[in-house]
Amino acid sequence: MASPLSLLILFLVFISASHSNAYPLSTQNRWIIDEATGQRAKLVCANWAGHLKPMIPEGLDKRPLKELVGELVKHNFNCVRLTYAIYMWTRYSHENVSASFASLDAPEVVQGISKNNPSVLSMTHVQAFHAVVHELGVQNVKVLLDNHVSEPMWCCDDDDENGFFHDRHFNPQEWVRGLTLAAKHFTGNHAVVAMSLRNELHGPRQNLQDWYRYMSQGAVAIHKTNPNVLVLISGLNYDTELQFLKSKPLKIDLGKKMVYETHLYSWSGIGTLKLKEIWTKQPLNRICANNIKGIDYRVGFLTTGKNAAPLIFTEFGFNEEGSSVEDSRFLTCLQTYLLGKDLDWGLWAFQGSYYVKKDQVQVDESFGLMDETWHHLRYPNLTHKFQLLQRKNIVNEKNEVELGSCETKNRWVGGENGTKIILHGTKKCLTAAGEGLPVVVSDCERKSSSWKSVSLSKLHLATMNQQEEQLCLQKDSNSSSIVTSKCICIKDDSLCLDDPQSQWFQLVETNV
Repeated sequence: MASPLSLLILFLVFISASHSNAYPLSTQNRWIIDEATGQRAKLVCANWAGHLKPMIPEGLDKRPLKELVGELVKHNFNCVRLTYAIYMWTRYSHENVSASFASLDAPEVVQGISKNNPSVLSMTHVQAFHAVVHELGVQNVKVLLDNHVSEPMWCCDDDDENGFFHDRHFNPQEWVRGLTLAAKHFTGNHAVVAMSLRNELHGPRQNLQDWYRYMSQGAVAIHKTNPNVLVLISGLNYDTELQFLKSKPLKIDLGKKMVYETHLYSWSGIGTLKLKEIWTKQPLNRICANNIKGIDYRVGFLTTGKNAAPLIFTEFGFNEEGSSVEDSRFLTCLQTYLLGKDLDWGLWAFQGSYYVKKDQVQVDESFGLMDETWHHLRYPNLTHKFQLLQRKNIVNEKNEVELGSCETKNRWVGGENGTKIILHGTKKCLTAAGEGLPVVVSDCERKSSSWKSVSLSKLHLATMNQQEEQLCLQKDSNSSSIVTSKCICIKDDSLCLDDPQSQWFQLVETNV
């Protein structure tokens, strides 16, 4: 498999994202559901930026709006996290899009919009946002309205004065007013199913007293104005930390509409530490295990216990130009978490470019799903990379196990003692045939039919051969076959820096 992302799974773990008109959504313990049917409504989102200085969603200079939304549908996203600036509602709601671009000195952008979406130039910013939301709704793509910033600008830096309550550009009263205006505008709009309070709180002013006070005010304001939408609560330190809720829960009444969100990137580290290089300088099993423990400690706990609530990874992403080993390793590890927890998520980002970013015109987005033309995927294997979220294994005509599509009927079940992996509907087990040989389905009584999870990451499945040597499942580098080989770096050895991803497998429950 050529993709650098080589997490493999034995059971179907991904509920297919459906493009339905479910509205309104609600919560049931840790799940988001269709309120009318009670069925799970999994949000698989792409982030679409509209919070920068032009204050309209990106890409309208590249292709007609209908085609842009069509790309989201084509690539199986059923949701958009659509970002906006508070000032768009409180200070610039009546400002004309054309006038804004004139002040930004971006004639090439205006020319592109005039060609592809000419009506937008005569709209106000709010009208342009409404038009985008309308088209998303027409194509059954749900909208999560995300308050990204107050002052329209690129986010974020610790000193941008746009990061926490009482910063120069973060007046709490104006913020609540902006949230209220947005909630009121989209009341009754079935495309808009959720609203967030604020993206990535950050900066030196962060403190818990203000967090509890103002996040409560903002959440209640949205819910009172538009009780149909989910309300997303974000944490501190760039939305990586909510562990303080363990000792003091957020006690506000939003009915069944409260959802939490979190973000993580390869450079996020723990809190505000910048640890991107650790993904190549420490044993991968160790850093992945520590990363997952950190996620559970900071935010994952919210999905467990008697007060469990939904948690959405509303932002994660990677350099889609394929140049970062760190990004690739991080993403593989994070996907094991998303798989195991079956979380809703949002990829940064849909946009292939920006109209204006930090005073530069038509700036490329290396993390963009689309390339700079908005006609092609930036990373051609992206669909394949994320297809691993819905992959399971199949048995071929030789009785060997290989990767297959989730469309097949074959699946696996766990044995009574927890060490057997049984082909559903048979009395045959996953069995190692020998080092370097494809695994097969065979008699369950063999020693090589017993498996256990090993390594700190718990992503290696190992068995013992007749010589009492430990062998791990491994994706064959030259085919779709799954073989067994000597285990790679399963001990916590700081000197073992080989890449074990070809041996990463995960057992999770299927929903079919």
